Amino acid sequence: MFTKQLYFKHGCILAALLLLICTGAPDLYATDECQPLSVQAQPEAPDFEYKLGIGGFVRGEGSGNFLMRDYSYKPGGSEGRFLYRVKPYAYWHPTDYLDIHAEGQAYGFDGGQDSFHRASLYQGFAEARLPQSDRLSLKIGRQDFSYGSTFILGPDSFFDGMSFDAMRLRVKPLKNVTVDLFGGNYAQPFSGGISGSLAGIYSTMAFSEGNALEAYVIRDDGTAVRHDGEKLYNFGLRGTAVMGPVALELEPVYQSGDLFSNTLGRNVPVNAYGGHADAIITVPVVEYNSKLLLGYAYGSGDRDSLAGISAGKEFRNQNNDSCVVGDMSMIVDLSGLTVGTTHASGLQIYALGWGIDLSKELNISAASRYFVANKVPDGFSRQIGLETDFSLTYAFNNDLSILLGYDHFFTGQFFRDATGRSDGADYGYLMFQFNLSGQNAKTGKS
Repeated sequence: MFTKQLYFKHGCILAALLLLICTGAPDLYATDECQPLSVQAQPEAPDFEYKLGIGGFVRGEGSGNFLMRDYSYKPGGSEGRFLYRVKPYAYWHPTDYLDIHAEGQAYGFDGGQDSFHRASLYQGFAEARLPQSDRLSLKIGRQDFSYGSTFILGPDSFFDGMSFDAMRLRVKPLKNVTVDLFGGNYAQPFSGGISGSLAGIYSTMAFSEGNALEAYVIRDDGTAVRHDGEKLYNFGLRGTAVMGPVALELEPVYQSGDLFSNTLGRNVPVNAYGGHADAIITVPVVEYNSKLLLGYAYGSGDRDSLAGISAGKEFRNQNNDSCVVGDMSMIVDLSGLTVGTTHASGLQIYALGWGIDLSKELNISAASRYFVANKVPDGFSRQIGLETDFSLTYAFNNDLSILLGYDHFFTGQFFRDATGRSDGADYGYLMFQFNLSGQNAKTGKS
């Protein structure tokens, strides 16, 4: 129930955020992770010989009853910080069958009780393909991966990204069929603290625009704390379909492998499943373009994890900042969450959102996600809470935009059972994203 004090608190947070200096979201030349119905992008032949530029974002953000340093619920706690991600790049395409890319990155933040600053190579690769053909290509070097709606594998573009020292072989046996085989090691220092390796195969059959079927197998042994024999296999299917004003997506995933249990001192088998289903409906409002989002996501839970024994049945998606779980990172993935010392295992998420383009430059959107746990301790409620997300985007042009966002998490009975507190949590940001570049067009190109 809202009170005058609650309205005043929210107003103060928004006013303070307006004074922060810029913030960042996914950069303008990276995949937008919160476009849930995008089909795997196919590469286009560049129309330039070389291109030099700098892109990225700067962001000011603040939180209340929520700590951004570890995404934890903290009644009475608040933080504010300035975060940046700046990526200078150089692309060289001397021929139609050879691409060379170099991309550095400076990433860091100051504020709260933390300070972090790193600069390194983010991407550096060469990609060769058959002359006058897209049947076969090979990409070798440091690179990031982005597939489907990034539910399982994405570039974590809202934060420091995620890249690999890897190779990717792309084969197109048919005009509408693409098969990627890839593998490599997590590249430091921009891997979210994860080390290890990743390999997989991802195939796409595109029937028409917006209608596709995808299948993949991904082996991932990356962890923050490594133990011999740990590994995770993802077996997934993804389908997209467009029927008039309705766009649909369905992605079920099964996971197997081995996960280390600190309590047992050995690996336990993984047997987990999850996925998501989304529908985006185009709904014209007078002369404005608007879209309605309906979504559901599920991640299996494990009762043994409540006592800290093992979490082999918990569904996990890697550090990719999937928008399925919301914007503010109160919930970081579908495996569950821990409040205080109490763990809830596995989640169900019900999503409803709406966005409208008020002009070519201005978009306003709102979304809500209701979280329910699958496994909780005896006597605890399964009702986790409701997250509401609001954002305003103004694009000055294709290379410059500013975003303002505010999120509030209404805590459910589980939080009261775990902490005795019912305080909601707040997160807000003001961000500026940019991509400034110059290029030399190929002969014959304007």
